[in-house]
Amino acid sequence: VGRKAAEPANPAYWAGGSILDASRRVNGEKRVSASSSDAPAYFGVACRKGLKKQCLQQPNQDSWCARFAAGKLGVVAIFDGHGEKGHLASHFAKETLTKGVTSAVVSREDPSPDVQHWYSQVHRALCKAPELGAQLSGTTATIAVHDVARERLVVSHVGDSGAVLLRHDGAGGLAARCLTRDHVPELAEERARIEKAGGSVVFDGCCHRVTQVGAGSALNMSRSLGDAAAHVAGVSAQPAVAVRELRPDDVAVLIASDGLWDVISPEAAAQLLNRFPPDEAAKAA
Repeated sequence: VGRKAAEPANPAYWAGGSILDASRRVNGEKRVSASSSDAPAYFGVACRKGLKKQCLQQPNQDSWCARFAAGKLGVVAIFDGHGEKGHLASHFAKETLTKGVTSAVVSREDPSPDVQHWYSQVHRALCKAPELGAQLSGTTATIAVHDVARERLVVSHVGDSGAVLLRHDGAGGLAARCLTRDHVPELAEERARIEKAGGSVVFDGCCHRVTQVGAGSALNMSRSLGDAAAHVAGVSAQPAVAVRELRPDDVAVLIASDGLWDVISPEAAAQLLNRFPPDEAAKAA
């Protein structure tokens, strides 16, 4: 998503998608893209179901949303579900968390406490709804809010869906600056919290996972929404919140799940996106 110089045809704009939305095709869907020429910012979305063997029999578990109000705010968010009912968790977070976080950012000089409160509240609500299956299912959450009045970008997240700020590098290219750090259990501070709660961090030959005897879960991230069984073992719903003052040479924000970042670096993504003009954001995505 990037800024627009011209006045938008529609000063207030909202778009979003999940497997439960009427506008999305269920199960057979391979790829969904979206953009709008009348939004107050250029943006593009590509949502593709995972190609791993274990994903073939599952619905697309990703959800996303974009909201813009000209002269006031711009919001982009993604949610990467996991577990049998991860698509329900990501949809629930999209519908509830984004609004609360946005409100906190635009109404508070220091939004961090209220943003953290909203993550905790949505996590609890998700776990209290048995139909959402949050005992063994959950979702990441990454939300970027451009507070236009304060010219700042507030990024909050749990899990391993990352956000990158793209900035002109002064030589005709784009430089990538990571705005998030993946919440993975092998990080020292994450491991310490997990072990203090009675959980363990084990390496399964592919990645590190959080586990506990009798917990019934082995999660490959240290923070998430839902995943009640893993939270008993020290997984947390507390988000990392970063507030960044924007500069004139900051041009776009790129948010993606680990499905992208596992195969392409932020720097390579910046080089790729630099080939496209802003009004081709959907094609770039």
